[in-house]
Amino acid sequence: MNARVVALTSVFTALGVVFRLLKHAVVGSFQFFNAPLTVAMVAAYVGGPVVGALSGMLSFVASDVFLGLGLWTPVNASLAGFIGVVWGIVKGHHLGSLALFSFAFLSVFIYDILSSLVLYLFFLGNFWVALVYSFVGLYLPVMGGYMFGIGPLTELVTSGVTTAVIMRLRKHGSIKID
Repeated sequence: MNARVVALTSVFTALGVVFRLLKHAVVGSFQFFNAPLTVAMVAAYVGGPVVGALSGMLSFVASDVFLGLGLWTPVNASLAGFIGVVWGIVKGHHLGSLALFSFAFLSVFIYDILSSLVLYLFFLGNFWVALVYSFVGLYLPVMGGYMFGIGPLTELVTSGVTTAVIMRLRKHGSIKID
């Protein structure tokens, strides 16, 4: 691993942890923005698949040390790492802001479904029931949840922030498209 990868991973991981802890300090556990996932996508777009994967994974693990480690930690960290790899592969393609937003939205949607699916599957043991709960849980409270429409809200805000940050970095020449 070269110094650039280590430096970018360190900076992006720190940003992911700080923004996640700040969000929890200001609004509590109300989920409307996924900072580690935004960091994974932006880090991958800036530094490639390794930086994106490591930044996403480490952001979840390090912030969960403060917020509470659990079964969700390796699930969320692994999914963020995977999304970081995918975004790092796409980084060489020049996407317009609408395509970038759509790709971010799809990434967050897939993350939300898969993270819920794995955890529901662990507790329920039935793939199809867990899959239904994963989709329904984006819109309605299930399995002890209390928020309505939290999935689309989180997907919109996270995708919007990700797109805005990448477009701003592009405007200032911080991202070089191959």
